[in-house]
Amino acid sequence: MSNVCEILAVGTEILLGDIVNTDAAYIAGRLAALGFSSYRQTVVGDNDGRLCDAIREAFSRADILILTGGLGPTCDDITKTSVAEVFGLPLERHEETVGELEKFFRERNRVMTENNLAQAMLPKGAVVFANDWGTAPGVAVTGIPLGLTEEKTAIMLPGPPSECEPMFTERVEPWLAARSGFTIFSLNLHLYGIGESGAEAILRPIMEESLNPTVAPYACEHEVRIRITAKGENVEECRALCEAMAKRIKETEVGQYIYTRSETPWEAKNAVVLKLIEVLRRHNMTFAAAESCMAGMLCSRIGDIPGASDILLGGVVSYANEVKENVLGVPGEILRTVGAVSEPCAAKMAEGVRNITGAGIAVAVTGIAGPGGGTAEKPVGTVCFGLADSEGTVTETVQFGYKSDRAKIRRLTVARAMMNVIRRLEAKQSDL
Repeated sequence: MSNVCEILAVGTEILLGDIVNTDAAYIAGRLAALGFSSYRQTVVGDNDGRLCDAIREAFSRADILILTGGLGPTCDDITKTSVAEVFGLPLERHEETVGELEKFFRERNRVMTENNLAQAMLPKGAVVFANDWGTAPGVAVTGIPLGLTEEKTAIMLPGPPSECEPMFTERVEPWLAARSGFTIFSLNLHLYGIGESGAEAILRPIMEESLNPTVAPYACEHEVRIRITAKGENVEECRALCEAMAKRIKETEVGQYIYTRSETPWEAKNAVVLKLIEVLRRHNMTFAAAESCMAGMLCSRIGDIPGASDILLGGVVSYANEVKENVLGVPGEILRTVGAVSEPCAAKMAEGVRNITGAGIAVAVTGIAGPGGGTAEKPVGTVCFGLADSEGTVTETVQFGYKSDRAKIRRLTVARAMMNVIRRLEAKQSDL
């Protein structure tokens, strides 16, 4: 099997800007990790003629085409019919999918309308990927398209990211790996406190020298990720290559910024919160938070992880100064003089929520997420952090900037608060 792929998103709503095509970004990243080359991404609307043309054009360049979207039960879901047309295949009713659809609706006590059966009409001879996250199955068709002379593969996946991402990881990746004749393994090193360009400048000699495993930096919103990817005959061989490279990278200047590692997409996506929970458990420490500009976002992020209840005791959302003063015990004098967005306020918030919950360690965040509310002294993006534990209270103020991006300021604040706890506890570990 050739390792040249293309990604084709199907949906007029993407062309109109109603939704953002995050599927392509996710799949492209996973293909790179698997060692497949992806040179083009295309979006086409819900039109059979244009979709068929786009499929044929993609097959003129690539041997594997991954299509997302257009597999649902409505009349504008045309991906399967267009792929079948290009390959000259009829659609056939897939009884196993019919059974899965009936089970899906039965378990939810819902009536399955007739049009849902369109999701069970699949190209003849197709490989079917079960969808444990929705209703439309994934489909792979391999054959020689009409008018061509070489074998091609079309892989079709549902459009919703909550279905597309796990289906690609759990279903398509093993299938591609088995057909490719080699094994790919990736290890991610997560860095905090250094930018992508800084990390790349340090690691460039290694990146240029090493072909297997490959080393590549990726700039994420709050961190830099170094992906080490090895190709070999089996996972054990690949893992050994990646581990040796990870050790080499840790011995460079980059090593001081590595705070954790991951192997799966889910671990990579949740790296900072997983590291926080791991460190808290290792120190037998419980956690609480007082949140002003975050409005519970920090506690919610921890609560997203199954089993986090053993370390997360609770939190206080204290948008109003009255709550800061009457619930958390922030002295009114602080609020009247230096204000709510200040390190003295953050310190008292952290101490207050720790006293209320009895947590081993507590953090507080208070800031200006914008887009309004900033001043010359405290512009939008100013966030004050407090951290309280048995050894005392520490504070800091960070200017995140991004004045027009409230959501980004909030996400960066959550990551920073978690990293403050990680660093505090890791420093204790190093003192032992």
